[in-house]
Amino acid sequence: MCRSMRRLSWAKALLISLALGAAPVAAAGPAETVLSVVNSARVKAGCQPLQLNARLTAAARSHARAMAEQNFFGHAGKDGSRFSSRITQQGYSYRAAAENIAAGHRTAAQAVQGWLNSAGHRRNMLDCRMTETGIAVVYQADDRPLRGNPAPLRYYWVQVFAAPG
Repeated sequence: MCRSMRRLSWAKALLISLALGAAPVAAAGPAETVLSVVNSARVKAGCQPLQLNARLTAAARSHARAMAEQNFFGHAGKDGSRFSSRITQQGYSYRAAAENIAAGHRTAAQAVQGWLNSAGHRRNMLDCRMTETGIAVVYQADDRPLRGNPAPLRYYWVQVFAAPG
């Protein structure tokens, strides 16, 4: 790392690395970026900002890891799990919940923009009933292309939304 990069704050270094399309610097950095961009969109839509929840983050992380390690992309796990079962398995009780997934986006900004461009994902993000979230990204360096894809996805993003019950 060059001397000038060492002088930058961690947050500035993260923003620069994300802007350059680098791999995530730390697990919390990309999640914080997703949360910031999603919360900006929520406030513009008249919703309260989401709060990170450790149990929802664990549910998101488990699914992102499963997709990366088991080489699939979908809301249903290869074990038949759904986001609702992954949330309750973490001991979280909810009255409303939803999940966004993305893959192949190298940066948090790209993942969120993809969700904002999708009506269903956007609806999840801007659902004012949701008050808490969990966010995860898993990078799989030795990822293999999924059937029908010419290149590996490598980055697996999951955001879980919930209203505690």
